[in-house]
Amino acid sequence: MIAEQLIAGGLDRLFAQTPGARDALAKQAGHTLALDMMLFRAKLRIGESGNLRAAPMDEAEAVIFLTPDVLLRLPEKGKAAFRELRTEGDAELLSAFNDAFQQLDLDAEAELSRLFGPIAGFRLAEAGRAFSGWVKQATEDTAHAFAEYAVEESPMLASRVDIERFNREVDALRDDAARLEARLDKLNPAK
Repeated sequence: MIAEQLIAGGLDRLFAQTPGARDALAKQAGHTLALDMMLFRAKLRIGESGNLRAAPMDEAEAVIFLTPDVLLRLPEKGKAAFRELRTEGDAELLSAFNDAFQQLDLDAEAELSRLFGPIAGFRLAEAGRAFSGWVKQATEDTAHAFAEYAVEESPMLASRVDIERFNREVDALRDDAARLEARLDKLNPAK
């Protein structure tokens, strides 16, 4: 419950700093939304003024599934990362939360500086950016290694050279077939 209160308080503070974000949420006052973070779920209730607070753990009307990869890309992709999330439940509630989220002016470094001081905030933000870059590079390297394995080691996929050769052979076969058809048409003019 402490984690839920921290998450609700943090989100509520972010939405309070952004004009219009709470207005978008106020339209869904009284509704509950869960943020599923794989290891636990934080359930949030929307207040009359669009504020967020932790709610008891009964069924939520909508769920947003926050995966680690999306959370790590949040500083880099910002609001676009929200579009990659898997959601389920009340579409109007999810749309209102998305509208509020899209209005946020996310500046992680400023928030961290406010909480921990300017030097620590800068260093934490810098560490987050470095970690995000490392995760991105590791993901690209893993995808490249898998693609190379799929092409070279376990031929599930054709290599670019094989595809180009196949395309040339298909083009040559098509041209040969067209020439043969033209010759046949010359031999059989009654057609």
